[in-house]
Amino acid sequence: MAKVLVLDGHSAAALAFTRSLGRAGHWVAVGANRGIFAPAFLSRYCRARLEHPVSTDDSSAFASSVAEFARSSGVELIVPITDWTTLPLSQQRLQFQGVCPVVLPDDAALRLASDKYQTVELAQSLGIAVPETRLVHSMQDLELNEAMQFPVVVKDRFSVRWVENRCVFGSVSYAYTPEELRSKVKARLRDAGDVLLQNFVAGTGTGFSCFALNGDIRLPFAWQRIRETDPRGSGSSARKSIPLDPELLDISSKLVKQSGFQGIAMVEYKKDAQGRLVLMEINGRPWGSIQLPIASGIDYPRYVVDWWMNKAEPPSRIKYREGINCRRIVGELTHLENVRRGRPAGWPVPYPNFWSTAAAISIPWYPGVRYDDVSLSDPRPGLAGIANWFRVRLKK
Repeated sequence: MAKVLVLDGHSAAALAFTRSLGRAGHWVAVGANRGIFAPAFLSRYCRARLEHPVSTDDSSAFASSVAEFARSSGVELIVPITDWTTLPLSQQRLQFQGVCPVVLPDDAALRLASDKYQTVELAQSLGIAVPETRLVHSMQDLELNEAMQFPVVVKDRFSVRWVENRCVFGSVSYAYTPEELRSKVKARLRDAGDVLLQNFVAGTGTGFSCFALNGDIRLPFAWQRIRETDPRGSGSSARKSIPLDPELLDISSKLVKQSGFQGIAMVEYKKDAQGRLVLMEINGRPWGSIQLPIASGIDYPRYVVDWWMNKAEPPSRIKYREGINCRRIVGELTHLENVRRGRPAGWPVPYPNFWSTAAAISIPWYPGVRYDDVSLSDPRPGLAGIANWFRVRLKK
């Protein structure tokens, strides 16, 4: 069994990794930014904690803190979860030579997945449908592109980047009028230097994940979103496992192979009214809904550690359980909170009804239901997360 440090203890994926690896018998430590609420710290499987400097403030100090903890604790593998830690650790790879491996894609694959514009261009070259996308560098570029249909999605090219040693966090917003579009683009150009504009795509969120190894796509898995934390578009608060559609498998395999990933990867689409799969994003790192494949029978975290520590190759296929519905309580509460605010002015597609949503969310159990956060065998992270959700809102 290995000694593993899981970073980003605030995230749902870190909690899933901590529980999975702990149940497999690994010694698990959890790291998180100082001062952040990190439910994975409270897991019964967390054997040690690392509160490190904020990873997006000073990547060198953050990496040094992680490396020193790894040395002193005998850590054999480090697993970064989010872009907050994956990108800084990639920049500081040399610090970990002679310490222990870090679960990172190679530089080229990481750059491609981090750059949403490059991802769109790669998908187009493979014949995969994408939203109409414009890369804007200046207000003059915007004037050339005002023929786009409203609402326009105003999206940062990177989820996090560094501009003159200053961290800039990505954002996604919607513009419903030309005046609003100009205002939002001007603000993002000032802060980030460029911005993506995309046509809005309506449809059902559909996802694919796998373990890529030497050009081979293993452990394929598919799911569909039921509810999103923000009904306008965000991570899911509830999603279910679905049969593996041949088209989904085919186009996702092409994209993952061409991206050069080794290890776990996730591809997300919108399935529109015509049944067309339109690419939204690709991740070559753990993703927020990774508890669903674990609950359905594909325990990606265990295969990640087995590969990195022992070069044990995962099986090609596992017959996973379909119809498993995985929910995140704090996400469901936030979804209901957003629905209560009502349909935004200019929103182009149907919006959830508050009372029917409240009724669906209030049913705690039915056949096939699982939870990301709440666990009878590991209750503290889920209960603390719910308490923290209410505490934050009472402070407001």
